[in-house]
Amino acid sequence: MEPGIIAAIVGGSCALIALASGLRVIREYQRGVVLRLGRRRPLLDPGLRYILPLGIDRLTKVDLRSAPLEVSAHEVITHDGVPVRVSAAVHLQVLNPLLAVTRVVDYQRSTAQLVHAALRDVAATTGLRDLLLNGEAIREALARFVDSRTEPWGIRVTSVDVEEVVLPEAMQRAMARQAELRGTPVAPAQAGADSDFARQLEATAKILAEQPHDVQVRFLQALSDVRSSDATVVVVPLPAELVQPFVDLQGHALPVPGGGAEVPGEAQPSQGQQF
Repeated sequence: MEPGIIAAIVGGSCALIALASGLRVIREYQRGVVLRLGRRRPLLDPGLRYILPLGIDRLTKVDLRSAPLEVSAHEVITHDGVPVRVSAAVHLQVLNPLLAVTRVVDYQRSTAQLVHAALRDVAATTGLRDLLLNGEAIREALARFVDSRTEPWGIRVTSVDVEEVVLPEAMQRAMARQAELRGTPVAPAQAGADSDFARQLEATAKILAEQPHDVQVRFLQALSDVRSSDATVVVVPLPAELVQPFVDLQGHALPVPGGGAEVPGEAQPSQGQQF
């Protein structure tokens, strides 16, 4: 076979491959945005379409269906100063494919960042109780915040909901303990144990009342234990035996009506005594 014929066959095959590489299939739920040498062209409707190969035309397929958007959990601070971790469930839909391609680099990532900003803004003006219970108002506030900023991109946020609110562990334990104390009645076994403890305490008090010196010894032992610990503040209760003499002395020195203080041992003049 002549070399010229071979070259023609090879060249024709390459040309056919290059022309065939411009064939594209646009699905029913897609639209094609074509930039020819950097300038936008009319949108491509669904079906078999052809674009110029060799980098002359650049095709971007845009999905028009409502799709979920991955928004990671974000830590925010509520109006009453409680740090919480909030995650949101977002669905968005492209209304104008040309704007979604030419007005923003990555509309999904940009929308996710807007949702984070919306969560911070709404949480800063909302208390923890409203954030947990008033879901409808929170959804409306988030939707208004996001829609006003995604409209120039040709994107509509179909739904944005607060998916999960994670409280700090200390607050979770406190709330669980409060709910347990409020809703759980006293068990009969616990009531019986409290009664036994009260009877033992009463018997111990009677024994200590008969032997007051044992109380002082136990008090001194407790002071020794506290001194050996690392406590910085020590509250020392005084026994009644030590305080009672001062109370009695103060009672004798109380002022009498119509004059100065009463002095022990000094006779007070009667009404009939003459000076």
